[in-house]
This record gives sequence, structure tokens and C-alpha cells, in this order.
Amino acid sequence: MYGFPKDPKKINQRLKRYERELKKELRNFGCIHDGPGKRYLLGPLYMLSGDIEGAIKSFKWFEEISPDDSGEPAQYLCWTLALYRSGDLKVASRKLRQTMLQNLYLIPYLLGIKQSKLDIWHGSNLENKEYIDYIPPEIFELWDEEALDWAGEQYYSNHITNIRNKYIEIHRLLKNEPVGPKRSQLVKEAFQMQEFDYTSDV
Repeated sequence: MYGFPKDPKKINQRLKRYERELKKELRNFGCIHDGPGKRYLLGPLYMLSGDIEGAIKSFKWFEEISPDDSGEPAQYLCWTLALYRSGDLKVASRKLRQTMLQNLYLIPYLLGIKQSKLDIWHGSNLENKEYIDYIPPEIFELWDEEALDWAGEQYYSNHITNIRNKYIEIHRLLKNEPVGPKRSQLVKEAFQMQEFDYTSDV
């Protein structure tokens, strides 16, 4: 993820430039051809500017234009915080769970929990522990003590703990499972666990 400017004026300038560029792509091509990933930065930039309402609108726009885009963990971390600060705690909890499953090291790092690299299959570089090193510190600095306490309560809740343990177990099996029906089923189950409507009492 790119670094962010410190000056609030420059943050807003970058935000508006990214919005113009993405909307131009949408007009010209009917979809977003966004190789650099600017679409993942709009919400975080709104959060850095202190505009919670703008961030929420931006995240909704992202969902509308990219319904099949799985997003990016640092983007989802900001999304979680925006929902929390907007008072939508139920959806914020679901988004925190999604964030957790996108990168199993991200929430522990946010909460100051030491965690060794898990002996599991990591499906992409976004899921690796090393990914944390590429997140600008400003993303984590957005979280005040009250928000961190809430995130900790959610992370250690029985429901989210059970989901996390099952997700880790699936990825542990995937590390050595060869290509075939069983692996396909495990991948499908892991994907379903990231969806908003996953409500299993695992």
C-alpha cells in the first residue's frame, strides 16, 4: 500500500485526484482498470481526513462498482473502523471478521498481540505476515483506545474465536492437500467463511 501525505490539504488533493481518475475509467470503459489499486485507498484517505460519512459512501461505491472484488486487508481495517464510528456495530463486527480472515496477522498486530507465522497455506501475498510491513502506520494510528477495546472484545468473542480456529484449520489442511475435489471443497468453505452471511455456530 502506498504511503500517505501528512498534510491534510495534500490528503484531500490525492483523494479527489484518485476519485476523478477512477470515475473517468468507469465512464470510458464501463469498469475500473485500476492496476495500482487506487480504489482500495479512497476509504482510508477519507478516514485520514476525518470524514467518516465520506468514507462510508466511498466504501459503498466500491461495493457497487466492484461487487466481485475481494478488497484489501488494510482497506477493510479502515472500513471496519468507519462502520464502528458511524454506530453500525453489527455490520462493523462482521467487517472486522472479514478483515481478520483476509489476513490472520492484521488484527493481532493492531491489538499488540505477538503472533508467530502460522504453519498454514497462505493463498496470496495479502495473507502473509510480511504484508503488515507494507501498511502505512497512519492506518493503525486511526484507532483510539475505545475502538481498540471494542476490536479486542470482538476478536476474543466465542463466535469469532471459533470461526478463526476453523479457518486456520482449513488452511492448515490446504497446505498439504493436493489438487482435487477435497481441496476444492476446502477452498470453497474458506471463501464462504469470508462472506457477510456466514452465520454458522462453528
